Amino acid sequence: MFAYTESRPMFGLTFSCETLDELADELCRVPAPAGGGLRHLVTMNVDHVVHLRRHADFRTAYRNAWKATIDGMPILLYARLRQIGVKARVTGADLFPVVFGRLEPARHRPFIVASSQGTAKVLSDALVRAGFDAAQFAFHIPDFGFEKDAVATALLIKQISLLRPTHIFFGVGAPKSEIWIDRHRALLGDAYCLSVGAALDFHAGSVKRAPRWMRRIGFEWAWRFAQQPKRLFRRYFVDSRFVIGAIVSDLRHDGRRIPDMKIGALNG
Repeated sequence: MFAYTESRPMFGLTFSCETLDELADELCRVPAPAGGGLRHLVTMNVDHVVHLRRHADFRTAYRNAWKATIDGMPILLYARLRQIGVKARVTGADLFPVVFGRLEPARHRPFIVASSQGTAKVLSDALVRAGFDAAQFAFHIPDFGFEKDAVATALLIKQISLLRPTHIFFGVGAPKSEIWIDRHRALLGDAYCLSVGAALDFHAGSVKRAPRWMRRIGFEWAWRFAQQPKRLFRRYFVDSRFVIGAIVSDLRHDGRRIPDMKIGALNG
């Protein structure tokens, strides 16, 4: 039996109150219901709050998500301040390896959208060692801009349809993965779909994750910035200021409104 507990509203959404192990157990033991469509799981961090303010399609993807967890430490601290009922983070980087390690050839067919051939090779080898054969899983490494390319989109949908996966893992980052998944959810079958960003690269060792002590105190962002300063400078030191407006708006509306830039960039 699984306790399907949800939080009180925050940022216009409810969040799963399950622990990491409870959620991983549910994802691996309970098949997605036939005819029930895609079960899309999203993991909110500061960057996602910024995208929620900016992109209507991203807001729609979050509204349509099966479950949302809290990924970022600043978001968890705010959730605790609001006392919405979520006690701990469930990050994509922590959830993916647990779910991936529990996949079984007799029950599961994973489809993985990876950022590189190196990541795909490591994860593919791990599945083979776990007893999967080539007909029981598939990988796709999309070209840059695939989410705006009709031909690339049709190819990816076809590959997913051929496998009829039980689980789809997207490791190509926000907001494009969440938006693409939501736009095409009707064509992706009855499956769990996890938007987990760099989690695949971390697990494969393609990108080195921050030490555990940095993760515990919420400083993983500093580690990632040190590794990719040019790519992440704007995210961490420019765009993150828009979270202030989202929090002000959230407090004003008692958590019942998804952040929207129409409210104002900094004053909510």
